[in-house]
Order: sequence, then structure tokens, then C-alpha cells
Amino acid sequence: MKRRRALPRAALAIAALVVFAAVAAVYFTQQPRGHASARVAATPSPGIFYKSQGHEGHAGESLAYIEHFNYSSDPPTSGAHQEIFTQAFINAQPLQKYVQVHVLEHGNVLLQYNCLCPAVVAALSEVAHAYDDRLAPGGAAGARPADVMRSEEIGAAVVVAPYPGMPYKIALTAWTRLEPLDTVDRSKIFSFVNAYLNNQDNAKQ
Repeated sequence: MKRRRALPRAALAIAALVVFAAVAAVYFTQQPRGHASARVAATPSPGIFYKSQGHEGHAGESLAYIEHFNYSSDPPTSGAHQEIFTQAFINAQPLQKYVQVHVLEHGNVLLQYNCLCPAVVAALSEVAHAYDDRLAPGGAAGARPADVMRSEEIGAAVVVAPYPGMPYKIALTAWTRLEPLDTVDRSKIFSFVNAYLNNQDNAKQ
């Protein structure tokens, strides 16, 4: 009889320990753990962050100085620039770095490629059209330079251009952000654009 009574007590003790351990686990995992825990819990922003190199170009800096500016990323994501916008949403020619930076400074997003790849260009252009077609009468394909300039001025444009020589096949850039890609990942591209297009908070960094 004693052995029969001992077994349920042992089982109850084990059950109590299991319940205690479960409650403790829930308690401790819910407690703040300082900055390290906050970093893990936070939703990561798309792309690689590059600390802002400032907004040089508004105080009469020479073109020679701007052209030789040492950007911290390639393509650039901040720094010296000239007050020049692009002529089209979809560009057949590369954009000067100091033009790229000015476009980004206003809150626009650049989709650039380094390949002879018509399919990639078509896919990036399709993404750009999803945003740019509403910015000009008749859509982005027929946009006049004035339409493009007005759209870039307010940070509403997604711009496509080739960029030979960069170390990536595809690069998405916004102010202080760079997302390199090996393939056209539409999910990542749309996430990047949605995160940073006309993002004035990002432009203040």
C-alpha cells in the first residue's frame, strides 16, 4: 500500500516542477534584457545602413571637389552632390554619383543594374512603373523632364539606370541605405521601395 501511495506523490511533484519551469520560462523571456534584446526583437529595416556623409553641395562646392568625393558606399547613399535631377524615370545611360545622391536626398529610390540583361532591366522598369505611372500624364513612359523633376523634387520617384563597374549585379539605394541583389527579388525590391520612398525620417539621418 505504501508503494502505491508514493507513486502518485512522485508524479505530482514532477508535474509541479514542470509547471514551475514553464512559468519561469515565460516570465524570463518576457522581461527586458537591455539593448541587445531590443535589437533582436526589432523588425530589421531593408538594406545595409551607411552613416550619412552629409549633404555637401549646397554651399557652392566646386564640381572638381564633388567629383572626387570619397563615398562610403558604391553606389553612394549620401554625401556630396549637385542640384541636378534625372531626365527620365527609366534611364539608358548611367547617372553620375553626384546626381544619384541628389535624387536620394529628396527621398527617391534608385534601382541600378550592372549587366547586359534585358530581362533584369524589364523587371526593374516594371517595378518603377508601378510607382511612377501615376506621376505624369500618360504614365512614366511618356513623362517629360519637367514631370520627372517635379516628381523627384517631392521624393515620389523610383528611378532605374545602369551602373557599370559597381560590385553588384543589382543595387537598390535610398538615403543611407543599400540593398545589393544577385537576382530580381520582387518581394525585397517592393519592401525596400515601400520602406524608403519619400521617407523624410530616413533622409534626416
